[in-house]
Amino acid sequence: MRIGVLSDSHGFTGRLSTVLMVLEAEHKPLDALIHLGDGYYDLQDLGAELPPVYQVAGNCDHFCSDTLNIVTLSNARLLLTHGHYQHVKSGTDDLLALAISEKAHAALYGHTHCPKMEWKNGILLLNPGAAMDGKYAVLTINRLGAVEAELCSL
Repeated sequence: MRIGVLSDSHGFTGRLSTVLMVLEAEHKPLDALIHLGDGYYDLQDLGAELPPVYQVAGNCDHFCSDTLNIVTLSNARLLLTHGHYQHVKSGTDDLLALAISEKAHAALYGHTHCPKMEWKNGILLLNPGAAMDGKYAVLTINRLGAVEAELCSL
């Protein structure tokens, strides 16, 4: 399973559209898209035909309350959050603790606008960076639920 991971598009739908075109061209068919907030309605606003979308709201997504989502895709349990409630600008300890408590294989977050990928306690912590800056990630999950990720940029 191939999943495009986006965050922090902040209404820059032109840049988001370019990121999506590159994702589809370079990473062949995507099985899903994940948007990690601060642009909650941006994918919707594109009006494009998209694979299934999973998302959470960020601190700039007013009138949205879905700030945490746990999804299971291809036997991998993914924690989706924007990260502001887990204080990710100060580090990933709170995020890791939440991922452990939720028995997640990966915790995906945004908020900092800085791409970052690290493994802690066997859990992938992944921030794709800001889509408005042309940053994104591709998450691959095999049939056994093992996750791999790649940070990408336009």
